[in-house]
Amino acid sequence: MFRNPNEQLGYSQLNELLLLFGFDRITHAFFGFLRDGSTEYQHGDGFSSIQMLEVGIERFRKTALLLYGNVKFAFKSLSRDADLLESALRGLEPIADQEFTSRHEAIQPLDPIPPGDAYLTGYLIERELARRLEMDPSDEEAKKVENKRLDVVKKAKRNHEAYLASDHLDVYVATSMRERHDFASVNRLAREIFEHDEVAPLKLRWFDPTQAYCRDRIDKGLSEALMLRRATCTIYLAQESDTFGKDSELASTLAQGKPVVAYVPSPDSDYVDSYLKRLSEAQPMLDDTQLMLDQLKIFEPDGAWSDAQVRGWLESPETTNIEALRTRLESRIVSHYKKRAETLRESHPLGIQVNLETGVANGVLVVRSVADCAKLVRRIVTHTMQMELVEGDGYTALRETISDCIFRVMTGDAMLTNTFWNFYVDPAE
Repeated sequence: MFRNPNEQLGYSQLNELLLLFGFDRITHAFFGFLRDGSTEYQHGDGFSSIQMLEVGIERFRKTALLLYGNVKFAFKSLSRDADLLESALRGLEPIADQEFTSRHEAIQPLDPIPPGDAYLTGYLIERELARRLEMDPSDEEAKKVENKRLDVVKKAKRNHEAYLASDHLDVYVATSMRERHDFASVNRLAREIFEHDEVAPLKLRWFDPTQAYCRDRIDKGLSEALMLRRATCTIYLAQESDTFGKDSELASTLAQGKPVVAYVPSPDSDYVDSYLKRLSEAQPMLDDTQLMLDQLKIFEPDGAWSDAQVRGWLESPETTNIEALRTRLESRIVSHYKKRAETLRESHPLGIQVNLETGVANGVLVVRSVADCAKLVRRIVTHTMQMELVEGDGYTALRETISDCIFRVMTGDAMLTNTFWNFYVDPAE
């Protein structure tokens, strides 16, 4: 076969080879898919080279991992059922930009809450102000902030209703917000991502928790669960500390078989300067030394126990060398986010989760810049993600090209494969 330029491997010949090697025969539609990616077949079509056949097999293996997470099961399902094959491939077709750009505006648009006011939607400031006014009903500053908070909350309640009623929801932003600066940082970062040139023209709609308010914790939990269910993907924002709620949102998204883009900052000196400036704006009562010492407690929690210099700074802040403190803090912030990215990419159990309905294993996609985050979100919502097929260490995987992270994976462990798919695909009565 393929010994001269005019020789081809045709449909009937490939079926004969499959039978000789113990595999099932395939349909004309599947042959067409192997040949050129379509399901069209004309009599006389064939493979003109072994390289052409290899390209077709790799195309199928990528599709198999993407759809089923298992090449053998995908072949068994798709090779004999032309309708199922065509339906599956339609679900993977790229979505034209026009489907997004031609959307009509929402009947109830969001009323944007500025980054500096977003903290007023939080429960902590609500409790703090209530406590201050209970202790001193004449506290004019507290009354002023409380009146402003009530105005912001009124906006945020309307925004909450707008999110619930919105007919489109593309992205869920998973974050944790405890401190005042968290609200401002998340608000600004979300705007940077969705106003980026890669996604701004698409008129995407995203759930930004800094823009909504729901007083009842049960209703809030149900509302956010609904947003997770409706969104095409989730952006997980890695911060100085992460929470059970945010990690649960990551796991919930993967368990639905949807992509998670984990944005982990790649800090440099400018990033740290901007971060400290936002902290100072949020806590003007603290001087630079105290601000940085408080952050060092977060980014190097064991410093006071393991390092005499840090212990000296904490015991006598007035003697602190502020430049040395600034340098040390930057180093710890860089180290923190580098480790966080490596953990999500390579070692954390949350890095790979199984779709509870299908058994397909999904991986977290870690990016380190706003540009990469926006570009990847665009590819996800338009069905244009690019994958490389990689093999090694007993695994076959699809690696997404922007994040260089595993998106789908299949184990080579025969016993695990057999038991896993027996329970997922053909459970006993």
